[in-house]
Amino acid sequence: MNIPNSFYTIETLFSLTGSATAVWIITSVTGYVLELKNSRKFKKLLGLTLSISLALLGVTQIQEKTSLTWVVAFINGFLIYLTAVGANTITASGSEPERAPIRETSVSGRTLRGEFTERWWQ
Repeated sequence: MNIPNSFYTIETLFSLTGSATAVWIITSVTGYVLELKNSRKFKKLLGLTLSISLALLGVTQIQEKTSLTWVVAFINGFLIYLTAVGANTITASGSEPERAPIRETSVSGRTLRGEFTERWWQ
């Protein structure tokens, strides 16, 4: 097994995978270190801000910039964010049907899930 001999470089940081990984790592570590009670909203905003910032910073590496280049970079910022959080996470959360709650029974103070074959009439 070959161990990589380098970490991030300018080329890997400004690729889609490299940027998305950087956004994911920074938001995860920041949320963990700050130990915020409700860090979900903070991490979402931080991730989006980092994604757009990395995309716009990548434009500075281009020699001939046009206004269209900046627009494409802004859109790429959203693509970086979508890649970092996962497209399935965003699209699946609104499309799942609501499931009926599981019936639970209480036996001597303990909550147990009822079985299909239990004698309910006793």
